[in-house]
Amino acid sequence: MRLTCSLGLLILFFASCEKSNNDEIIIDEAVIKFVELNASEYTVNTSDTSLAIGKYTRFSFSEGDTVSHDNWDVAFSGTTILVNGGSPFGDNQPGRSGNAAVYIATGIMSDIKTVDVSKFIQDNTNSPAIANDYGFSDKGWCSYSGAPNHIISPIPGKILVFRTHDGKHYAKMEILNFYDTPITSQYGGYYTFNYVYQSDNN
Repeated sequence: MRLTCSLGLLILFFASCEKSNNDEIIIDEAVIKFVELNASEYTVNTSDTSLAIGKYTRFSFSEGDTVSHDNWDVAFSGTTILVNGGSPFGDNQPGRSGNAAVYIATGIMSDIKTVDVSKFIQDNTNSPAIANDYGFSDKGWCSYSGAPNHIISPIPGKILVFRTHDGKHYAKMEILNFYDTPITSQYGGYYTFNYVYQSDNN
């Protein structure tokens, strides 16, 4: 696995976390599937629909699993997705000790191989980097069917591109499903997703 950069010519990239906006970062490693990450312990604050109240499940790309320590990359609670970078916008969230960031790319995941570092944003005191609209406006990663089924569905072609908590690595993610199989709760919160993690700076 290699991280390459384009500065007129393709060269091997041996720098650490500091990369200019002109560098071309490639993530094209093997796809890994994670099935039913449990982020279902949440309720929606009806007075503030931008805020889910509940437990956040933390995930580390380097470990390929959920974690309880502070070196997480992305965290989930209901439809809310956080990154380990920036500032919390709610009292019930894990602290941000890292430099993670994210943006949403549009396309087929296998075709999205280049990271545009100029697009990265972090959570802030007003909102998460990934719009948490509960699927009502389609500005985030999901859509909402409305009555009578009230189904949350990933929007096809929305690929989440991440910088990891250490600021040195990158990943991309395609959310496939928001429910467990068979469905045990109409409120979902069980994420199945494909991801690719760029683990090597060489």
